[in-house]
Amino acid sequence: MTETETHVRIASLMELSGVKFGTSGARGLAADMTDRVCYAYTAAFLQYLETPGKPRKETEVGIAGDYRSSSGRIMEACARAVKDLGYRPVNCGRVATPSLAYFGLQRGIPTLMVTGSHIPDDRNGIKFYTAQGEILKQDEQGIRAQDVVLDPDIFSAAGELIGADRALPPEDRSAYDA
Repeated sequence: MTETETHVRIASLMELSGVKFGTSGARGLAADMTDRVCYAYTAAFLQYLETPGKPRKETEVGIAGDYRSSSGRIMEACARAVKDLGYRPVNCGRVATPSLAYFGLQRGIPTLMVTGSHIPDDRNGIKFYTAQGEILKQDEQGIRAQDVVLDPDIFSAAGELIGADRALPPEDRSAYDA
C-alpha cells in the first residue's frame, strides 16, 4: 500500500496494517493504528451503515475513549472521518463503554468507543455500535468488504493527519450524565 493510493479495501488494510477485528471492532498495536488506518475503519463503518434501512446522512455519531495515551489521537482521527463523510461527531469524552453504548441507544445513533479494554497499554481498539447496539459478526463482514476512498493530502507519509483542522468538537457531557 502506498500513500498515493486512494482506494482501500478494508480486508486488505487489515492484513497490511495488522489491525484486525477483535471484540466488537478493530484492535491492534497502538503504533499500527495510525490516523490513516483509524480513519479508514471509521469510514468503512459509516459506509456500511448507509446500506438500506441504516442511519442516513446528517446524523450524529457519538465518539468516546478510555484513558490510554493513544485514545485521544484515535478519537480525533475517527472524528475527522465522521465529519468528512457528512455526519456530526459528538465528543462524549472519556467514559465507560456501557455509558457510550447507552447514550447511542437513547439517541438512536451510531457510536465509536476507542478502548483497549483488557489488553495491554501498547494496544488499542475501536468498538463500533450501530443505532441498535454492538456490531455483530455479519456487520464485521459488511465493514470488511467496504472500499473506502482516502484523500492522500490529509495524511503524512507516516499516516498522521495533517493540519490543525480539529474535527473532534468540545466535550458533550450527555453520555457521562446518562
